[in-house]
Amino acid sequence: PALQSVAIVPAGLTQFRDKLYPLDSFTSEECSAIIKQINAYGDYCKKEFGTRLVFPSDEFYITSGTPLPKDEFYEDYSQIENGVGMLTDMNTAVGYELEDYIEDYKAEFKAPRRVSVATGFAAYEHISSLCRMLEKEFEGLTAKVYPIKNNFFGEKITVAGLLTGKDMCEQLEGCDLGDELLIPSVTLRAEGDVFLDDLSPEELSEKLGGIKITPTSSDAREFVSNILGI
Repeated sequence: PALQSVAIVPAGLTQFRDKLYPLDSFTSEECSAIIKQINAYGDYCKKEFGTRLVFPSDEFYITSGTPLPKDEFYEDYSQIENGVGMLTDMNTAVGYELEDYIEDYKAEFKAPRRVSVATGFAAYEHISSLCRMLEKEFEGLTAKVYPIKNNFFGEKITVAGLLTGKDMCEQLEGCDLGDELLIPSVTLRAEGDVFLDDLSPEELSEKLGGIKITPTSSDAREFVSNILGI
């Protein structure tokens, strides 16, 4: 094939659809069927061309409740910049990070530490499971994950990258956020200075009582280090 890889991704349906063609989000059952359809074609391409070529996005697995594929399914992670395979990659990378460096982390970790993490509903269970794993390994760590509903674009938008500062502010105000609030770095524009609604992390911190706010990527070392406060 002339194509290197293809990501199959559900259309993001915002609440701003007046006079547009009516579209509905996929149901859980439809997402399950779509995964089977894509992967059947991927199996064929793997046999014929040595690559799966087509990869379903993480959203299909999350919505359908289908277990995420193993690391080798994504081959060289050719669609990772589109978020395809990101959850599996992060799970694998965090596992290796702890396997190789857990004693170094434990030597630097200072308990007690209470940290909060804001994310979208799509990644909530994934981030929560990683935080529970870290809590189990590091005595004195409490990591609370808050799923943020996207009121700005509409609640059907569940990815972390389209969250706004205002939605975080309104939904986290009054919550016990602990020592530090971690936010997904993808919620900020490329310069890292403001959210999509032009609110800055500094302004969000001020509105939330001056709590320290740290943008955090899906990089395993950065995620673990920031959760532990190292």
